Amino acid sequence: MEAHAKYEKGVRRPRPSNGCYPVAKLMPVSMEHVLLALGETKEEREQRIRSLFGFFDSANARYMDYEKIEARLFALQIPLEYKYARDLLNVCYANKDGRVDYQEFKRYMDDKELELYRIFHAIDVEHNGCILPEELYDALLRAGIEIDDEELALFVSELIRTIKG
Repeated sequence: MEAHAKYEKGVRRPRPSNGCYPVAKLMPVSMEHVLLALGETKEEREQRIRSLFGFFDSANARYMDYEKIEARLFALQIPLEYKYARDLLNVCYANKDGRVDYQEFKRYMDDKELELYRIFHAIDVEHNGCILPEELYDALLRAGIEIDDEELALFVSELIRTIKG
């Protein structure tokens, strides 16, 4: 737990040599778990989210609407059918004004990052901060998705290529 104590003080931890931050086995999951897994301080996360909001709100109107979100998702080559794209577009209608301000966007990001952490945590059965191909294979099988070794290798290499840019 010493790494957690360092994190609490806002000290950014160096990335381990294997590139993975160990994740806590504790539940329920909190934003503290997400920050620890990402190796971010609260301030760094806040800056990342503000920067992302700024990307969507390129006109500095302090809000984004359906059209702005749709255009920026298109620029990122993210299909509108993707779950998280649809979820973000639906935030426009959450309070019936058709707009998403920074606080609404931050709540959306909090919810989605917690959701993704829970998914990651469920797949990372060894809780070592990395998803091994075997863990991914088992998770896909539990989800009813059958995949052979060649498809899994292709999927993992595509993930790595996408992550590395």
